[in-house]
Amino acid sequence: MRRLLPLIVALLATPAMAQAPRLSPDGEWLATLAGPLALAPEDGVVLSFTKGRVAGSAGCNRFFGGYSLMPGLTFDGIGTTRMACTGRRAEVEAAFLAALAQVNDWRLGEDGSLELLLDGDAVLRAVLAAR
Repeated sequence: MRRLLPLIVALLATPAMAQAPRLSPDGEWLATLAGPLALAPEDGVVLSFTKGRVAGSAGCNRFFGGYSLMPGLTFDGIGTTRMACTGRRAEVEAAFLAALAQVNDWRLGEDGSLELLLDGDAVLRAVLAAR
């Protein structure tokens, strides 16, 4: 019985220690993939979700709008600032905004990344931004 007691305690404690599943994507995320384009931290694509609102950097311009989690995940009223972008910044922004427009669901990847989905396939991927 003495040998079983630590095992029983560990098994009973496991659910309490397990991290609760996220019910929303709220938080600040650094994008690592937009459509077929791999993104680097220096591309600066950031999504910040807060209580039905989303904002951030699309690579050159700022973007903003709303999101809904019923059903799946959809964006509405997405707007951007209008600075001129060229080169890599323009390519990144175009890929990001095109992918964002396709999103119809979300999930957390096995590694804790945020995956924004189109019919089950990731079109945008992001990791929690360091604070």
